[in-house]
Amino acid sequence: MGWSKSRLIASWIVVPLMVAWSLGVLARKPVAAGQNAASQDHPEFPAGDGREAVIRLCAKCHSPNIILASGQDRKGWENTITKMVHLGATGTDEDFTDIADYLTANFPASAVKKIFVNTATDKQIAEILEISIDDAKALIAYREKINGFKSLEEMKQAPGADPKKIDAKKDRLVFGKAAPQPPN
Repeated sequence: MGWSKSRLIASWIVVPLMVAWSLGVLARKPVAAGQNAASQDHPEFPAGDGREAVIRLCAKCHSPNIILASGQDRKGWENTITKMVHLGATGTDEDFTDIADYLTANFPASAVKKIFVNTATDKQIAEILEISIDDAKALIAYREKINGFKSLEEMKQAPGADPKKIDAKKDRLVFGKAAPQPPN
């Protein structure tokens, strides 16, 4: 994957600033012996080449949850990376290639529709969980009361929730907030 000369030049200017910022962020939490900060911060990402680059570069601007819900083929991930570079993401060509390899291998395109449970509408929740609109509205009311679901287990504890239905659809549920859509 080729990256334009202007992107490379821009990365020479911004990379030192981002590295200094990253070191400060990574230093905020003690890390157990033999464990790196990336694996400590994001256990939901499988081990593999490129994982650290994904967490280091992508998590600067948005929640990694957007990746969990956005399976794509190689071309789709390359287009997403190119878009992120245009929006200011910085890294080396090797970083971006590693990211594309990792995401393609671990987050492929899927026919399974996913939703962000903390931003989904009652209709989306009802459709995905195959529950009534009233039950979905009750989930949303509880979600708002607790300021968002942080986990599958927390969602299953909502009053009136059906843990079996939630478990059955867990591959369609993404926690955290969706990344805001950048202006076109």
